[in-house]
Amino acid sequence: MAVTVTYCKRRLAAAWFVGAGVVFFVVLVQSMLGRYGEDVNEAWGWLLPTVMPTLSLIIGVLVFDAMRTEDPTRTIDKFLFRLTLGLSISYLSAVLLVIALQPFAKVPALQLMTEANIWLGPFQGLVAAALGAFFVKAAQDGASVEKGPAASSASGRAATS
Repeated sequence: MAVTVTYCKRRLAAAWFVGAGVVFFVVLVQSMLGRYGEDVNEAWGWLLPTVMPTLSLIIGVLVFDAMRTEDPTRTIDKFLFRLTLGLSISYLSAVLLVIALQPFAKVPALQLMTEANIWLGPFQGLVAAALGAFFVKAAQDGASVEKGPAASSASGRAATS
């Protein structure tokens, strides 16, 4: 089953901006209340690389889409979208969990954040790969639609020769 590309991109953007916004707000409040003491720069140094590259990618895709006309009925495979959305929500939940569990941890907050990078790094890589696959697939499907069936057939014949 397929869903529109525009819908999927908006849902992914909403998930990322809401999820990252919640984490950002919690760390902001913690910083203002002195949770990280003199190490506030280290806390932000952990958070920003955790979410900013993906947020930048999503903004780039949205700006690119806004600069060109896109067929609002163009669809993409629902499985790829759900996989990407599920991984994104799981990743953002894991980041929030690192922040939320700090009061219960047996190690200092910044040590917990640093240790979390051991598993958050590979997880972020999976999410980035899923997002990349989703955006590339959406772009390829759009290029095929824009070229039309004759161009797609011609390029398919050229690739097989």
